[in-house]
Amino acid sequence: MGRKQLLGWMVGSITVNYLGRNAMSVAGPDIAKQYGFSEAELGQIFAAFWLGYAVMMWPSGWLADRYGAARVLGICGLITAAALAGNAAVSVLFGFLALRLAFGVFSAVFYPACGSMTLAFPSEQFASVQGLVGAGSNIGAAVAPMLVLGLSRWWGWQGAFLAVAGLTLGFFGLWVWRVPMTHAVATEQREFLRLSRPLVLLSLQYFCISYFYSFGDSWSFYYFREIRHFPEEQSALFATLLQVAGGVMMPLGGWVTDLMAPRWGRGRPIFIGLAGSGVMLAASTWMVSPVAVLTLITAAYGLVVACEGAFWWAVLTNSADSPGAGYGLANGIGNLAQFAAPLLMPWIAARWGWDAAVWSVALALAGAAAFWASTYSASWRPLRSSS
Repeated sequence: MGRKQLLGWMVGSITVNYLGRNAMSVAGPDIAKQYGFSEAELGQIFAAFWLGYAVMMWPSGWLADRYGAARVLGICGLITAAALAGNAAVSVLFGFLALRLAFGVFSAVFYPACGSMTLAFPSEQFASVQGLVGAGSNIGAAVAPMLVLGLSRWWGWQGAFLAVAGLTLGFFGLWVWRVPMTHAVATEQREFLRLSRPLVLLSLQYFCISYFYSFGDSWSFYYFREIRHFPEEQSALFATLLQVAGGVMMPLGGWVTDLMAPRWGRGRPIFIGLAGSGVMLAASTWMVSPVAVLTLITAAYGLVVACEGAFWWAVLTNSADSPGAGYGLANGIGNLAQFAAPLLMPWIAARWGWDAAVWSVALALAGAAAFWASTYSASWRPLRSSS
């Protein structure tokens, strides 16, 4: 299989997985109303995915290194389809928690496996490849609000989950058939992972960034509809536009990163982007106009995702001895924030309002900028070259 075909399958796997992830964020308000779940209980359902996802990220990265990234990803993809379908059959909080936990556990391998498969490309293209792969998350998240909302109106939210599960099953059935299962098999002697100071700092940075992603991916539709009181269809459109912006900016950011790196390094633009996104997000809390709110939040989201390619370039170049495990460590620590945020944001909002919850996200972005600055030298050149 050629590199372009492999890249297409990698992007597709992330896209389909994010359809499943975001189905719950769109259907969640209706599920909560039907079964009488509180905001805090809905937050627990969101958080259950991230608990399984974060805890299994590092081990699943090692499994991808050890048994082959494509093989492990294909098997786990098929299992996620079953977990999605199960949501249509449960009606109690424990059932939703268990299924979202399982969906998170078997989704954990997606990014580490794709990170491992990125080594099939030249190192000077790592940021571009990771930007394109990451864009799959925005494609899936952009399609999900309107798709799930439309399917729910025809067949209810249960039918929407079954449809997304069927799509997931079909895609990963083709994956197992078409993608070489022996790709990126590790040797018996490969080390689990060698930790380094840059890798640890990068992992802490991703914790801060993932706190922001939880707001964009899990709470944006709820925030627009229930907190800002925008109409339902407008809220779905806004949530979609947020992800469209991410889908454009992620590959664009990766390409620009690779283009600028020989002369300017990767540090200064990323620091400015992360710090600027925090300022824009905080400013959105002062706006009343839907257009102004959407513009600022979308700009903040776009700046953050534009940094993804450079971030994963840095992770891969600092964990070349075991790329899946290195990817899994950074993503696992980062996604602990995705577990904590759905629990923490409603808690903050209940005590100090949703403006304070949004400000906590802006402060997390400031922390991400600080950790990125700590990872790189005073000259803003990479500590470790990709060549």
